[in-house]
Amino acid sequence: MKIAITVWNGRVAPLFDVASTVRFITVQGKSPGEQAEMTLPPGTGMIRRVAFLLEKGTDVLICGAVSSGVHRMLTASGIGVHPFVSGDGDDVLEALLRGNLENSVFRMPGCGGGAGFMGGRGSCRHRKRGAKCQAETDQDPSERDPEAGSV
Repeated sequence: MKIAITVWNGRVAPLFDVASTVRFITVQGKSPGEQAEMTLPPGTGMIRRVAFLLEKGTDVLICGAVSSGVHRMLTASGIGVHPFVSGDGDDVLEALLRGNLENSVFRMPGCGGGAGFMGGRGSCRHRKRGAKCQAETDQDPSERDPEAGSV
């Protein structure tokens, strides 16, 4: 399996759409193997970025925020996407391989019941018209803020 993580200064880049660097990791079983950092194609051509990831054999992308159109392009191309992730690139990779990337410590501020951007109210900045954010739907109900209410 080949994993791609958009990175900036060793951390997950906050926005895929403008990220300049991606780290590719080849994984055998649950062990990371060969790693390489590459520059993403410059400019705003999202089709070009998706094609680049496909050319490199990407199976899974871990990134920060990503626009909904690009997210649809990635998933339609067969790339699994873990969006709205934050943290150190190595820690995020380890969490994915251990199966706990959905832990709230790796969510971007303002995404799901943490005490981040939205003050821990369980709301998500990227949610649209009442739809639940992926992090909120994946969250264990016991982790949710009881005062946040339903969406």
